[in-house]
Amino acid sequence: MKGKVYTYDGSFNGLCSVIYTILKRRKKPADIIKEKDYKFDLFFKKEYIKKSDEKAKILLNKIEENISSQSSAFVFHAYLSEIEKIEINIFFYILKGFKLGKDIDRYLTDSSVRKVQESAKKVRRESHRIKGLLRFKESSSNRFYAEIEPDHNILTLLAPHFSQRFSVQDWIIHDKKRSAALLYSSENNEWVLTELDKDFSPELIKSEYKIQDLWRTFFSSVSLKERPRYDLQRQFMPKKYWKNLIERPGKKY
Repeated sequence: MKGKVYTYDGSFNGLCSVIYTILKRRKKPADIIKEKDYKFDLFFKKEYIKKSDEKAKILLNKIEENISSQSSAFVFHAYLSEIEKIEINIFFYILKGFKLGKDIDRYLTDSSVRKVQESAKKVRRESHRIKGLLRFKESSSNRFYAEIEPDHNILTLLAPHFSQRFSVQDWIIHDKKRSAALLYSSENNEWVLTELDKDFSPELIKSEYKIQDLWRTFFSSVSLKERPRYDLQRQFMPKKYWKNLIERPGKKY
């Protein structure tokens, strides 16, 4: 046996529970992966660690106290990246952090430190972009609906921004890539994260189509047809996001 592979339920608290357990045992893991992604390997022993909110809270408090609040944010945002092998890199980042304290983030020559920071920054960058690119449509159920297909699992990072900006409206932000959604209630001023089929598409009110046409007309009228600069548009608005825009750069209306 080369070592042990630990699996978890896929949640952030589940990952923290695994890391807490491993640190208590003082034995480095071969890998940490989501239970649903585990594939049998004859050379590794597998153990599933059940989520414990209490253990997760203890670990996060220890990170805050002994490393830094910045490191705690790096860990959470890196987890949201869903990049391959990010869990094991988070483990080694935390392990080194308990030895080096707040100086851990200066050790960019360390592969785990660098991987966690780079992954976290990718998540933050995409979250910032989506906040400017997300387009709501009014549905017949009096909810506003928007669909996204981000590279990273950023729904929870969008929630505070849109719950403040659109606090008097009920809305749904649908991550079709992950079959998940944010549901916001203006009456309770609360949002929840829930599952939502990727093929879900609400019925829109008739005036919504007129509003979309007006927006496209405005977008077209302010564009410099002689100098479209699609290369510059792609720089600030990557083409992979165009699919869910009402106005699409380069399309004639």
